[in-house]
This record gives sequence, C-alpha cells and structure tokens, in this order.
Amino acid sequence: LDVKVVVGYRKFCNKLWNATRFALKYIEDFQPTPTLLDDLMSSGKMSIRDKWMISRLMKGIEAVNENFDAYKFGDAQQASYAMWLNDLCDVYLELIKPIMQSDSTSDAKWAAQATLWVCIEAGLRLLHPMMPYVTEELWQRLPGRGTLGDSETPSIMLAKYPECNDAYKNEEVEEAMVVVMDIVKACRSLRASYNINNNKLTHFYVKMSSGEDAAKAQSDDIATLGKASQVDVNPSADAIPESTGIQVVNDAITVLVDLKGMVDYKQEIQRLTKSLKKSQNPLQTLQRKMAADGYEEKVPDDLKKQNAEKLAAYQKEVTEIEETIANFERLLSLEEKEQS
Repeated sequence: LDVKVVVGYRKFCNKLWNATRFALKYIEDFQPTPTLLDDLMSSGKMSIRDKWMISRLMKGIEAVNENFDAYKFGDAQQASYAMWLNDLCDVYLELIKPIMQSDSTSDAKWAAQATLWVCIEAGLRLLHPMMPYVTEELWQRLPGRGTLGDSETPSIMLAKYPECNDAYKNEEVEEAMVVVMDIVKACRSLRASYNINNNKLTHFYVKMSSGEDAAKAQSDDIATLGKASQVDVNPSADAIPESTGIQVVNDAITVLVDLKGMVDYKQEIQRLTKSLKKSQNPLQTLQRKMAADGYEEKVPDDLKKQNAEKLAAYQKEVTEIEETIANFERLLSLEEKEQS
C-alpha cells in the first residue's frame, strides 16, 4: 500500500469535515421533509445546476453499489470520493454561493438548500461503511434531525443504504454541464495566463457553433466559477473589443476575455522576456547535445526518444511564451494609440 494514498484519504477526511461544516451554514434554517428528494424532483423549482447535482449523486450511488456487489471496495471508495470532491465540493458548492449568500427567500434558494441537504445526507450514508465515525458525527448535525417521522433512525448505522433512482439521472443536463465546465476551464486558464488578480472580475465573450443554448442558460454559473463580471454568448463581431485574449477550447468553442484595464502590458512583457530567456537555455543545451557528432550512432534509442519528447516540450513552451509576448505587444500598441 502506497503511504501517499493513505495520506490522501486522511486529507479527504479533513476535506469532508470542513466542507460539510461549511455547507451546514447554508442549510441551518432549512426544514427537510421525510420525502424531500421526491418533493424536490416534483417541485418544478430546480435549476439546471440542481438537476445536475442530483444526477451526479444518483450516478455516484449507482457506482458505489455496483462496486460493493463486485467486492471492489477500493473502487467503491474512489467513486464516493469523486462524487464528494469533484461534483459536490468543487462545483456545486461554488455554484450556489451567490444565491445562498443573498437575502433571497425564493424558490431557487429553497431548491438549492433542498438539493444540498439531500446530497449531504445521502452522501454521508454512502460513505458510512468506509468512514463510520466522521460520517455519524456529521449526519447527527444535519438540520431537521428528530423531526422526520417514524421512518427516521436514531443512528446512521441503522439508516437505509442509498439506492440509485434511474428516473432522477439526467443525461441531457450532464452533457450541458460538460460544455459549461469546458468554458469555465477556458475562463480560468485565460485569467491565469494573463495573471489577472482574483479580486478583478472580467468580461468574457464565448463564440460557439454548437451548445449555445446550454451556455446561455447557465451564463450565471459560468460567471460564478469563471470570476466574470459578464458572459456574452455568440455576441456580434462589433461587440467584441480588440483588446482581447483568446483561448480555443475545441473546434466548436472559443473564449475571449477583455483585457482592457486588467493587465499592465509593459510589466508583463518584461516578466515574460525574462521567462523566455530561462526557457531558451535548456532548449539550446538540448539542441547542442542532439546535434553533437556521433549522437545518432552512440545514444540508445530510448534516450533519444526521451530527448525528442523533451525537445518538443521545450519548443512548445518557448513558442507559447513568444506568442504571448507578441500578443501583449499588440495590445500595448492598441492602448498607446487610444491614449494618443
């Protein structure tokens, strides 16, 4: 057993504890019902993100049960781990922050609270056989304990193990969320590549040849996860300023960010120029080594393969930096023209 795996799961215990305690603040005034999941699904109040989270919960429950039936206990743990970390903590909790932190008492807030309560409660039962003590402690702290009627058990140990309801899986919503998350990743990548501070919200433009409806329906979610002030999907060409950075997601999606007022172009050019020199050194060293007399005859094939891969990586890094510098120089020129 790799000790790093043990350390990883210990950290997961901390993440589970902290994430659940954090989420409980959002539902401390929420009153669940004995049939909350069915009530939620039939309410007509759910947003796309709520339907997606319930669908991911059902898929997680299904995967854990299938792995338990096949005695694949490690895979069962990994499936529950993925549902908690990747879906609930990394995505859903972040998506609902704006509505939870508002003073709203709307149907959307109720649906978000109900979805969160259902996922935490079922998720703790899902994890209980593998993590009995921490799940019992957190389960007992859920709001509404002791008010759910005769079907409520005094301990998570006695509660029914979660079962997947196929009717609550939603492939259409999950496919739409894949598109949304691809856009979010591009937004984050653009912000990182231009060193935009987290406290600055940016204006994004999304060009799409397919999936436009999904992006428009979840533009608020894209803005939340991508730290955007505004997200425009398929705007007219005139609406997109020249001072943009571009990230191509795939052949159907391109994301642009307005950099005006966001970046000190001169400073970034100086920083990248220094970075370019550092990146060119190992590239030039490797090129000299590979061009040396006798290299092809004397160097083993596996080492030549490794060097070729390194060379391609170095060249890609240098090319990307050079392209970024050229783009910043273009943007600086535009800025100077506007100021003159």
